[in-house]
Amino acid sequence: MGLSSAWAQDTLLDKIIAVVNTKVISLSEINRIEKTLEARREVSPMIYSKAKYTQQELLDIMVRTFIIRDKINAQGYVINDDAVESRIKATEERLGLKRSDLLSFLKSKGLTYEEYFELIRETMEYNVFASRIIAPLISVTEQEIKNEYYRRNSSNNALSFKYKLVDFYISEDSLVDKSENKYIAVLKDYQLTGKLPEEYKNLETNNLDDLNEDGLAKDLAKVLKNTPEGTFSKPINLGGYIHAFYVQKKDLVESQDYLSEKQEIQNDIFMTKGSSVTDNWFHREYSNYYIKNLL
Repeated sequence: MGLSSAWAQDTLLDKIIAVVNTKVISLSEINRIEKTLEARREVSPMIYSKAKYTQQELLDIMVRTFIIRDKINAQGYVINDDAVESRIKATEERLGLKRSDLLSFLKSKGLTYEEYFELIRETMEYNVFASRIIAPLISVTEQEIKNEYYRRNSSNNALSFKYKLVDFYISEDSLVDKSENKYIAVLKDYQLTGKLPEEYKNLETNNLDDLNEDGLAKDLAKVLKNTPEGTFSKPINLGGYIHAFYVQKKDLVESQDYLSEKQEIQNDIFMTKGSSVTDNWFHREYSNYYIKNLL
């Protein structure tokens, strides 16, 4: 092979696939990440969370890493070599490793110490980015936690609720059409228009606040448990009166089981929201950078 053809092959292997501001990304860098992906996922699962990536996805990670560094540096968070070395030493001490043990581990994984060093830096930068930039954009409400707990435990008969209701009731004898569908349709229309058919002129309402499920009749408790917040319950006959309850608020009573799962559920919701918020944040930020994708 002549010099010119060898040079052409090297150029092809190292061809430019992207430019981010002044940073040039080559194909050989992507290929190297592909070869060491397993080790990278083991060292930094928050950055490399998937078992497989396309080259475009790996390029996206590199572009995001550049933007993260630029953004946190602008806020005064610079992860210098001393900070990285300190983190590595702390990890060695925590795991009871010598530097020779770490080097042997990296060699077995096909990762150089220099690559490992930079991966630790990027991981530290990502943690700063997640805590300082993304976390303040995410909120998880108490009601979201309770709703998720209820979704996960909907078949659990031990769940208990507290309600804020509006009770709509009328004597069964005053109605000619006693069908449930008709009753609910009349109530929904009444909510919207304030008008009632003549047959329902004796309809009465009662506001019920902080009604605990433990104090309800079994049949009524069952009806309300199956009624989502913001809807009417199935009509129920109580003492000759047909009642339908509009559930204004339905709160899960904080049992010990709920309290034990609460933090885990909050973290799961936070992580789910975090992925979407992070994607949206980057999509907005891309316009602030010169990004040329040649892949």
